[in-house]
Amino acid sequence: MRKVPVWALEPGMKVGRPIFDSSGFLLLNTGKKIKQEYICHLRKLDIPSIYIIDDIIPDVDIEDVILDETRQKANNLVRSILTDLEKQPEKSVPKLLFTYSDIRDVLDDIIDQLLDNKNLIINLSDIRTSDNYTFAHSVNVAVMAVTTAISFGFPRSKLQEVGLGSLLHDLGKVKIPNSILNKKRELTPEEFLEIKKHPFYGYDMFKKQYLGSVPSALIILQHHERINGDGYPQGLVGEQIHVYSKICSIADVYDALVSDRPYREAFPPHKALELLQSEVELFDSNVLQKFIQHIAAYPIGTFVELSNGEIGIVVHNTMGFPLRPTVRILCSKENFEPLEQYEINLMEKIDIVIEEVYTERMLPQKILNLLTA
Repeated sequence: MRKVPVWALEPGMKVGRPIFDSSGFLLLNTGKKIKQEYICHLRKLDIPSIYIIDDIIPDVDIEDVILDETRQKANNLVRSILTDLEKQPEKSVPKLLFTYSDIRDVLDDIIDQLLDNKNLIINLSDIRTSDNYTFAHSVNVAVMAVTTAISFGFPRSKLQEVGLGSLLHDLGKVKIPNSILNKKRELTPEEFLEIKKHPFYGYDMFKKQYLGSVPSALIILQHHERINGDGYPQGLVGEQIHVYSKICSIADVYDALVSDRPYREAFPPHKALELLQSEVELFDSNVLQKFIQHIAAYPIGTFVELSNGEIGIVVHNTMGFPLRPTVRILCSKENFEPLEQYEINLMEKIDIVIEEVYTERMLPQKILNLLTA
């Protein structure tokens, strides 16, 4: 199974993971054979990519770190919270049509499933449309933040605090006009000043609802702060920023980088991780290292060129070693002729490194022929 952009889909391919629309309704289930009309519909819905069953690695699955139904339940909850708040009168004190127990139930499912995962590394990126970006982003940030918090050895009570604040970190965006949030061009200084108010808005709403602890509220207030003082809204530095907020800020930036946005295509995971590591003055180095050990730089299904001149596809990643996947060799770079398939575990072959990642647009025709053979 591998992730394929919608523009590269061909009739006859089979769906690898369920596809949902922006309202959470199932469009196509696993195993469904793709027709041309489905491709046209996916384009109209602005769905950027899907997972397909790939004949080249039929024995390899890509598992999410949480169950599909849990992710969908969390998406629906965040959608309900934010749309409910958005509809309420501007001057009223917001009244939420849900209880803390609703959020806690979802968080408990997420935490249980992450704690039960013995190889807690994120290979899968969720598929989202532009109009459900905020909901899916909130859930993904919460999952990655709790995953990072687990690596710190936090007790369950702290995992719940991290999860709650991270799930609702963008609560204040309901007060920001959609014309600013969805703008495809660069924001004006005035528009950016408005955007910078959303942590205050969210913090205020969270506190008025008595939804959780002060540390959870601080995530909402501080997730755009940076340790060198270049963040907002308060320009905090170093230890003035709560560790939960430091965790959420990295998850927030990473997920934004690997997502398709109106103004740019998604960064591949390895490039997004490189960008995070290059911004050493912005993020807590200890938190960043804890985060990175759980993110697959080369997710399962990624085509890579190795320093030994061979080309293959990633079939396994191990927590703690994001740059050293197991690669199934397909062909030689020299002539792209098929080789007898075998696997190289780069954790064992330390003299071999990944030199190139092939995106769908970069795949040579001979590799494409292998995929359809």
